[in-house]
Amino acid sequence: MKKILQYLSLFLVVIFLNGCAKKLEIIEPPVDFQFVTIKGGDTFQSLAKQYNGSEKLAWRIKEFNGSSQLSPGKELIIPLKAFRSGGLTSHGYQLVPVLSYHNFSKGFSHNKLTVSAKDFKEQLSYLKNNNYHVITMDQLIEFLKFGQVPKKSVLISIDDGWISSYKIAYPILRNFGFSATLFIPSHFIESGKRSAVSWDQIKEMVSDNTIDIQCHTKSHRDLSTIKYNESFADYIQAVEQDILHSKQTIYDRLGKEVIALAYPFGNTNPLVMEIIKKFGYKAAFTVKRKSNPFYKQNFLLNRAMIFGTYNINRFAKNLKTFEELKIIESEPIDTLSSLGTLALNSPEEYERKKQWRTALLAWKLRRDKLLSEKLIDSKKSDSQSLDESLIEAKQKVLQLTLKLDDISKQYYSVALKNINNEEATKSLLQALLYQPKSQAIIDRFQTQMGKFIPLSYQVKENDSFSSIAKQLYQDPKKAILIPFFNDNIKDENDLVPGIKLSLPTIPISTKIK
Repeated sequence: MKKILQYLSLFLVVIFLNGCAKKLEIIEPPVDFQFVTIKGGDTFQSLAKQYNGSEKLAWRIKEFNGSSQLSPGKELIIPLKAFRSGGLTSHGYQLVPVLSYHNFSKGFSHNKLTVSAKDFKEQLSYLKNNNYHVITMDQLIEFLKFGQVPKKSVLISIDDGWISSYKIAYPILRNFGFSATLFIPSHFIESGKRSAVSWDQIKEMVSDNTIDIQCHTKSHRDLSTIKYNESFADYIQAVEQDILHSKQTIYDRLGKEVIALAYPFGNTNPLVMEIIKKFGYKAAFTVKRKSNPFYKQNFLLNRAMIFGTYNINRFAKNLKTFEELKIIESEPIDTLSSLGTLALNSPEEYERKKQWRTALLAWKLRRDKLLSEKLIDSKKSDSQSLDESLIEAKQKVLQLTLKLDDISKQYYSVALKNINNEEATKSLLQALLYQPKSQAIIDRFQTQMGKFIPLSYQVKENDSFSSIAKQLYQDPKKAILIPFFNDNIKDENDLVPGIKLSLPTIPISTKIK
């Protein structure tokens, strides 16, 4: 009898919960866009912090809505994710210039690597007055992953760690509210020379987020060059030491994991690029005078050196932030100053015109507007017509996502078959416009159209380091690369037949000076 009562009680509880479940509906949050009604006291910064987790993303709300003003009582659309990755549109793509400074002086200097305080102020004024956004290293690296940064973004960098970076550049940057990356050669900083910035000064500059510290190696040697009487094995070990010592010293002094390196003299080679990648760096910079698209190889990034002889017009020539290129036919998604206006229009109309990318965004906006309404007013969750509209919008988003994915795959297939770099690049850009989430396309760019895909080698009987190096690189001296790039291989006794080695691709034409 007792068991019967227990089963009966359990049965009644289940029925009760099922009855409640019909009344309780889990209301979905918006996926890509939050629709809000602006209240008095709202700011772009407060809304960004509330919905995006950081007030620093206020720019994203402004750009999507094409407005820098808020009007209480009006509707505002808050993008919850990047909405224009890489600044890519049908008519071109965003570029991020990286400015490279070295030394500063109070007055004019005859050394062209030294910029006067007066000129530095004028240059930063130009950036502020012309609506440039000074971004951080983390933001740049996010952009290189096909992320989004503000329009007209620029990164400021300073090399070498001269005392003037603290005494002159730092207070000027702070007054403008700008940040900069300081690339330091650790041996010079550790030397305690009066001409070098000290660790205490570095800590001060870092404490208020004006300065970000990154690596300029230990000794400032040319990493691309083998020294006289230096063997290839000694060269590899020296490069490793130069890169690791600086990284470790900065961590020991500041508790910071560095992620970026500026090549001394701007020089590198494919082998050095692979070594710094192995040790956890995410970006490395040359001094090639160009701006950077999102697809630029992370370890061959461009920087424009700013000389003390530059007037403001010459300075401005280094600030190109967009590359015009007709990639495909334009749609409203590419040309509207406010993408938020798409929420007012009919997605079906864009479908009829076969403007598929615009139609997808319009349907996402409709879906998220409905979800926002349900989230704000739970009573609307019982509305049958609202639910039916929501189901239709979700189905349309799925259908169009699949359609765009198929179009993207067609362009990607063309890119794989094309040996011309410019044409292959255009096909990849076309593919990304239709499928921005494709990691395969981003990887294709990062391997320089497949030229630098890591080599895979399966060990055979009687293999040695030298024989493998000769097969892969036509050079037995590169035998040191086998244990260097394979942590499970310490010596030739570990070359067990059947195991696979992973090694960097180094073109035979690569010359290590």
